[in-house]
Amino acid sequence: MNVQKLGTGIVLFQNVIQMEKYSEVIPFIKSLKQKAVEEDYTIIKNDFNESIYAINRSGHRYALEDIEKSSSHIMNFLDNNNSDKIELFFTECEKAFRQCLLQYLEMYPMALPSIWWRTQGHILAYGPGSDMGLHSDNDVNYQPGFEPDLQVATRSVLGSILYFNTSVDSKEEIIKDEYLGGHIVFPYCEVEYSPKAGDLLMFPSNFIATHEVKACYEGGRYAYIGYYSHGSEHVERGINLINGNLPVGKQGQIWMPEIVEEYKQYIHDKYPDQPEDFYGDLLQPTRRMYNSANTLKEVDHEI
Repeated sequence: MNVQKLGTGIVLFQNVIQMEKYSEVIPFIKSLKQKAVEEDYTIIKNDFNESIYAINRSGHRYALEDIEKSSSHIMNFLDNNNSDKIELFFTECEKAFRQCLLQYLEMYPMALPSIWWRTQGHILAYGPGSDMGLHSDNDVNYQPGFEPDLQVATRSVLGSILYFNTSVDSKEEIIKDEYLGGHIVFPYCEVEYSPKAGDLLMFPSNFIATHEVKACYEGGRYAYIGYYSHGSEHVERGINLINGNLPVGKQGQIWMPEIVEEYKQYIHDKYPDQPEDFYGDLLQPTRRMYNSANTLKEVDHEI
């Protein structure tokens, strides 16, 4: 694959998945998107039984006319799937995330100590007219006096998006699954990217990589998104971690205790038989000589 640093920690991995091999995927996602539009919103009515607005499963309020064009985060999307090829495809997506993560860490080794766990990927689908306003991925829309209950996003360090179809610049270029518009823009980094099928974009979750998705005017925009995070479990805030793995398509937060050794092995396999000083910068975060002291676990065990 071709790898490009677009700037300020934003990295593009091109053609990590060959989408032309998986013709079933886009029709499958289209059906999930329609189902989400039909099922994910609760209509709120006034005292006269008039529909006034809708609330989605995340608790966000929508104008009624915006339901059809809203973006949908589709979780647990293989619950009713009976296709081995669809399951294989999303297994390949998870593998692509992992392979690109190791390459990303090679470029930015000091990200490694901030990756403790991950959220398994889910589908992000935009319909015609959909966009997403300016935000960063560790933003939970906090405002003074309003503390959101769910705070998983505050732990996010790194985001990964794998694009399933291609953005084009004119209606004439829409041949099958392409869509018009839908560029992702990072204004603070002066980066704009027009998604291409099979490309993967990885970038920091903090305010420096604040971004927006421009309107998708024609067609649907489909992608797969996951996050790498740090911090301890906090069940009351929605941070409920498990050991081991989840079946592909199931949402959850998974500890990554193996990532340090996996990264070290990746570096040694990629650069075998090098003198010790060659590995200095690449493995620096794995060789720090100081450790935390007086942690709660140590105190509990009277260490």
